[in-house]
Amino acid sequence: MSKEEHVYIIIDTRENKLIEVLKKKHEIVDLEIKQLDLADIIVSKNVAIERKEGGDFVASIMDNRLFDQLLRLKETYPNPVLILEGLNNEVFENTGMNIKSIYGALAFISYKLGIAVIPTRHLEDTAIVVERIAYREQIKDEMPVLSRSAPKNMDTFERRCFVLEGLLDIGPTKAKQLIERFETPFRVFEAIKFTKILYTSTGNPKGIQGPLDTLRGFGPKFVRKNKKLILGKENEIKKDKEKSILDEYI
Repeated sequence: MSKEEHVYIIIDTRENKLIEVLKKKHEIVDLEIKQLDLADIIVSKNVAIERKEGGDFVASIMDNRLFDQLLRLKETYPNPVLILEGLNNEVFENTGMNIKSIYGALAFISYKLGIAVIPTRHLEDTAIVVERIAYREQIKDEMPVLSRSAPKNMDTFERRCFVLEGLLDIGPTKAKQLIERFETPFRVFEAIKFTKILYTSTGNPKGIQGPLDTLRGFGPKFVRKNKKLILGKENEIKKDKEKSILDEYI
């Protein structure tokens, strides 16, 4: 996996354990930690994730919290996901709830509500699932993360970083890196515009040349996606490609 392929995830402040695992073991994940009214994790404008540990899942069925949470999730996001973590023998043996009721609830969630249910063994598996969903959405399918509202107490530097976090494949860390180098979002946009994608003789991207080439973590895919976003044209990218291929023969 190339260095520029980072994913950006919004995660609820209460998910402390998951945040710790994602920070320590998942280098391609950039996190924004904030209090969410709905969902535990947001990975794109279409996909939000509710995470339930086995015991909490059963308890939320019994006190009717679960279906209210999932219905609101489904009303807000086209593709909601329920990660069910650690629904194991220990949970079944100590729940006091009929096993048929538990599986009945799961059946209702999956085929009546149409919500994807992904079981995981433990927190580390959950972190992998979250990263893979984000990678599928943001890198493979190029789906932007949900729009954000800027906190009122941001200073100028933080607001400039916040603007850049609206670009593709960029989170707080990369935004800070760009503002520290180029100072303003306008200069960053110019840097993207004037960074050339280098291609091999067979037409495959091999690197970049220009204002961004001295920074780590920015490569052809980042430049291509954001040139298209900022300029609204494929033509300039195609011209870069044609020139680069010709350069190999001159």
